[in-house]
Amino acid sequence: MRVLFTCADKPTISRNRFHRQTLRERFEYAECVSSAKSYPLRIPKVLACLPFKIPSADFVFVAYMGHFLVPYIRLYTKKPIVFDFYLSIYDMLCIDRKLFSPDSLMGRFIFRLEQKALKQADYVIVDTQKLIDTLSQTYDVPRQKFVKVHLTIDESQVFPVDVPRYHEDFTVLYVGSYIPLHGTPVIIETARILQERGEKVRFLMIGQGPDYQKCRDLAQKFDLKNIDFKGFMPLSELNRYYNACDINLGLFNTGERANSVVLNKTNDAFRVGRPHLTLKTDAMQEAFEDNVDIFFVPDIRPQTLADRIIEIKNNPDLLEKVGQNARRAYESKLSNHKAKEILEEKIFTPLEHHAD
Repeated sequence: MRVLFTCADKPTISRNRFHRQTLRERFEYAECVSSAKSYPLRIPKVLACLPFKIPSADFVFVAYMGHFLVPYIRLYTKKPIVFDFYLSIYDMLCIDRKLFSPDSLMGRFIFRLEQKALKQADYVIVDTQKLIDTLSQTYDVPRQKFVKVHLTIDESQVFPVDVPRYHEDFTVLYVGSYIPLHGTPVIIETARILQERGEKVRFLMIGQGPDYQKCRDLAQKFDLKNIDFKGFMPLSELNRYYNACDINLGLFNTGERANSVVLNKTNDAFRVGRPHLTLKTDAMQEAFEDNVDIFFVPDIRPQTLADRIIEIKNNPDLLEKVGQNARRAYESKLSNHKAKEILEEKIFTPLEHHAD
């Protein structure tokens, strides 16, 4: 069976790399991708390539970011399309980052584009049941076309390893792109509270993004001595910090997107066996259990987060137990091998039966 893989994002990001490797191992494989540095450079190359390769494919696998590729591909074929949805660009651009108003011309265009992609795909891959419920209701898409497959990570770069502690104090790690979804100002306010209390807690902030400067300004305003900022780094280097810190922070913001997602860094933390601390959401509760394989906070107030960090810090036995359970949970339900099993059962085998 012949598959054509395509995506608008870089083919080398971990999610796309996982799909490419899986499809190569399973099918006769071809791809239309571009490794150019930006979307405006990648997209024309992908669009120009697709019409020549679509006719020979038995199905097309559209990975991230493929929201506008699905309708384009549907113009050229009636063969099955598998769409790795990953996340809503409408929610990201109009609700989370507020770059466009939902009622603006661009906002309505993005909504319709996303709806069309979901309706025209035959299989839609998402990572939580909550997101399935949200997308089905919002875009009037039948639930049966969705396939729940947990997020996959680059297991060759993220793994448990013995390394020296980052700091002698209890260390809290944030990794990310400082998008509003993550609620990074809440983390800075939490650091302020803990410094004022005289608690020996260190914060390590790795990455950059929209709220980065705001966080740096807050840290300077509060004269915080308990935070270290580091920029983006390759996964091979980042893995050391995952293993060298005591807990890993998730998201601290509200809204439909926050309530529907599990983050890549959540799976990274589980992979290395480090406890993850995040807001209690529907998606997180769907997958994990508080004080068993994860730590939750009930709201996004800095005071709540500060109290929870101290509670965890002062209970090393619980910290160790949750870390060990997180590692077991990764192996049993979050590993790349498990994702391949789901894809095989829910998509690849049915596609072959349909072709026969």
